[in-house]
Amino acid sequence: MRYIDKNRFQEAVEAFGWDAIKQAQHNAMKGMDVERKKEYIRTHPEWNKLQPIMLGLSHNKCWYSEAPIGSSDFEVDHFRPKCKSKVKVDYTESKSTNTVLKENGYWWLAYEWSNYRLSGGLTNKLRRDRLGDCEDVEGKGDYFPLDCNDVGRVANDEENINCEVPILLDPFNQEDVSLLTFDSNGEVISAGYSDYEHQRVLQSIFYYHLDLEQLNKERLMAWKDCEREILEIKKSIDTAPDERARRLMVASCLKRLTDYLKNPDRPYTSAVKACVRVYSKLDGFIWLDRFVTAVLI
Repeated sequence: MRYIDKNRFQEAVEAFGWDAIKQAQHNAMKGMDVERKKEYIRTHPEWNKLQPIMLGLSHNKCWYSEAPIGSSDFEVDHFRPKCKSKVKVDYTESKSTNTVLKENGYWWLAYEWSNYRLSGGLTNKLRRDRLGDCEDVEGKGDYFPLDCNDVGRVANDEENINCEVPILLDPFNQEDVSLLTFDSNGEVISAGYSDYEHQRVLQSIFYYHLDLEQLNKERLMAWKDCEREILEIKKSIDTAPDERARRLMVASCLKRLTDYLKNPDRPYTSAVKACVRVYSKLDGFIWLDRFVTAVLI
């Protein structure tokens, strides 16, 4: 998952003139009942005009999976579904039935920029994993699970959504993004510290289809690429002839690794950073541990 600065997005959409576009849609729907509003929304996807801005913020990558634009078609996902909101009764069971949380969805947020997330089709569309040994259909679609066990509840139509406690991890939330990490097989795993955080991660993996085998394979390639980079750097440092040369080599190599990690066009940077963190804990990589402290944290 790629963290997206919400303030930067807001500045860009305001400069684009989105407020006028949104107001025009609201004016057009004035006086309509909810069903007619939903039909209007389905036939007026004005939010697609913001795709170039959203692609620019993520350097042409899906906000949920970090997959590059070449991996699938891109769509503007409504984080809170615009026409119907549902949840699996038990997301761990492939045959589990659905429960509708909001029959009309969050139609009043259809033209709110703050409800938009850029998603690749691999993540947003309900589909089977064609490369994996699995017949289950996954993908975000109209799913939007909420935590209603404590203080949270489902918002009423046109109500402030602050009463809700979403379960799905949100690219606008830096803490949420930090709850995802990856192993050496490119598979997504939880970096949470509590059972509650683990459950949020597991449901997000399921609903966003982040365990899609195609994504696993591509993240594995990113991991292996980073691994080769790290091992080449280690070899250069270990073969330095003296302490002065070693220090110069460490400084040069850390700059090289920083440039590698900070390249905004690199896909699956979260998997790459996970690789760096894993190697930083191994014997002989004290210089990498310092790099993590100085650069990644």
